Amino acid sequence: MENSYNFEKEMQRLDEIVSAISSETLPLDTCLKLYQEGQKIVKRLEKALKEAEEKVEKVISTTE
Repeated sequence: MENSYNFEKEMQRLDEIVSAISSETLPLDTCLKLYQEGQKIVKRLEKALKEAEEKVEKVISTTE
């Protein structure tokens, strides 16, 4: 369950970043920092999804 919690937390933070950048009220420097943070989060989320997909494929292949 801990991984699920972290995934949800990361998704929430990414949503916050997107909203902040979309507001167009932040200075460019702040937007760039947020964008970089968002990119790191996206990479972690992609990795987590890939690992989950591999686990599902493994379970499916063992039940066939």
